[in-house]
Amino acid sequence: MLKKKASLFERRARFGYIFILPLIIGVFLVFIPNLIQTFIYSVSTIDTQHNFSTEFSGFSKYVAAFKSDPEFLPMLVSSIKTWIINVPVIIIYSLLMATILNQDFKGRVIARIIFFVPVILAVGALSSTDSTAMYYSGAGQAIDVDSANAFTDMSALLSSLNFPKVLKDIVTDAVDNIYDIACSSGLQIFIFLAGLQEIPVSVYEAASIEGCSKWELFWKITLPMITPQIAVNAVYTISLVADSADGMFWYTNVLAFSENQYALANAMNIIYLLALGIFVSIILLIMKKISSNISN
Repeated sequence: MLKKKASLFERRARFGYIFILPLIIGVFLVFIPNLIQTFIYSVSTIDTQHNFSTEFSGFSKYVAAFKSDPEFLPMLVSSIKTWIINVPVIIIYSLLMATILNQDFKGRVIARIIFFVPVILAVGALSSTDSTAMYYSGAGQAIDVDSANAFTDMSALLSSLNFPKVLKDIVTDAVDNIYDIACSSGLQIFIFLAGLQEIPVSVYEAASIEGCSKWELFWKITLPMITPQIAVNAVYTISLVADSADGMFWYTNVLAFSENQYALANAMNIIYLLALGIFVSIILLIMKKISSNISN
């Protein structure tokens, strides 16, 4: 019996799985075992005198994280607020810049290089040098003053236009953090640009002949076809924002290694990861819903 020839989609899927195979191996051999060990520590009494021997003590540390620790809950709420504000802003900014850079104009290559520079600056040593220089230099102080003035002016403008407080907070926080947003958008722009270049020009030409406007081309063709890239960028941006903007990991490290509260610190890390997982799931569900509504 002849074996059925694999389709193009199946062959491409195989190459995709081969590409991410090291990541899959790392998840099963490193991430999941360490996550299980972290959970075990969070529900145990840890004896540091006998090679971290553990004795099950229940979920009291999870309750203590919310009721007894004065810092954890405000930090968790602040982290969630940061995710809600920064992630959509970075995604929208990245998509806008990628759409512009995908146009045909003189100096396009140089412009793309300039927008990819933040990815290079995001490397640890360069990022630390950049932030230190910004903090100590007079130019950095001037930028901070200008940013504060822009923040105040934007807040007053939105208040005069009777914007809802929630929307006003989102816009003003985005303006205040525009430097961080630009520095965090390089890789997302690159991914969006790759997705936009995969859309056949003939599709746009056919839709234009049928009378579609630029706005309709974006909503009916561009957005549905780059939905996978939006989902990838959303997950990456969430991990980036959670890693760079939050002080949660620093706080739990202090609890564990300075105050020897290992169980409490691990319980906080588990709660934080659960909140992060729920947020990622909500984002993916929203993207799936938007994609299905646009397709219909």
